[in-house]
Amino acid sequence: MRPTTDMWFPSAEVSVNPALLLLLGVMVGTLSGFFGVGGGFLITGGLLVFGVPPVFAVGTGLALIMGSSIINTLKHRHLGNVDLRLGLIMLIGTLPGVYLAEQLNSTLEESGLIGPVIRYVYIVFLAALGGFIVYDHLKQRHNAPTVEKEVSTASLARRVQRMRIPPHAIWLPGFRKVPTYISLPVSGIDQLSVFIPVMVGFSVGFFAGLLGAGGGFLLMPVLIFGMGVPTTVAIGTDLFQIIATGSWGTFIYALSHSVDPLMAIIMLGAASVGSQLGTTATKYVNAARIRILYGATILGGCLSVTLDQMSTYSDSLEFLSTLASVVLLSVAGTMCLIIATMMIKRRRENRQLAPTDY
Repeated sequence: MRPTTDMWFPSAEVSVNPALLLLLGVMVGTLSGFFGVGGGFLITGGLLVFGVPPVFAVGTGLALIMGSSIINTLKHRHLGNVDLRLGLIMLIGTLPGVYLAEQLNSTLEESGLIGPVIRYVYIVFLAALGGFIVYDHLKQRHNAPTVEKEVSTASLARRVQRMRIPPHAIWLPGFRKVPTYISLPVSGIDQLSVFIPVMVGFSVGFFAGLLGAGGGFLLMPVLIFGMGVPTTVAIGTDLFQIIATGSWGTFIYALSHSVDPLMAIIMLGAASVGSQLGTTATKYVNAARIRILYGATILGGCLSVTLDQMSTYSDSLEFLSTLASVVLLSVAGTMCLIIATMMIKRRRENRQLAPTDY
């Protein structure tokens, strides 16, 4: 009998090689710190490939998202990349959005449409989002002087910042008349109607609740392309938002005993190492490259979800479900290698350019 390296996880009642969990944790931490996303699509897909029951894959994945987001938010906060004022205002809209989506999900579940609807909406969003980010990068390459400074929607973002939405002031007991416009110095925004981030938070919360994701994959590009928030600040603020949505999801699954604590702890330890790589890399990789790598990752996720949906069409296509998870893990692993390589290369260039004293 050959010795096995698998570890038994009593809560999920499954044996998994801990080395695979460590590898998955490192990838999640790296991509979360670099892109500002929770990584729920990667965690769930990876755990399913490892043989973890679906309900525990989702519940344990949410626990890892929450822990990883907290670690990465603290690291980005140290780098000055978290706009707490913007994040807190968006939460005003995020929580009602999540609640409304949960009510819609209940209606769809009763009609038996929830599975196909979520998958098709997810595919459309990922394809449109990834395609637009790649398009923006290619378009900006033809305008070399500004490729590092602005995105193609910079003029739109400036118009959004200048929007005036009534009421322009509200009465609060004890505070008299309070203006509904705020300044966001961390994001470099002089004046913005408070209703804009609230509406953004509501929209992201709604789609996050509908799709069962943290919403990070959608919020980060909305902040960059729609509101003109700098890429690194959008990443840190996005992670701050994910803490709230991830905590709520973890709480719900923990109540039904669908979280494996031991599995989550192992992956979280590895994620803390990956987060160090991901957050540090944002200092060395320029914003344009962060965006194109994110776009490519989103398109890889779109391909994975599409394959998973195709596997439901026929019993003979069930193998596509496993292939979908393998594709997702391959894309994530490749991106981690690219991020590490780019960071190491840039650090070497900086050392060579640094003056030396003799």
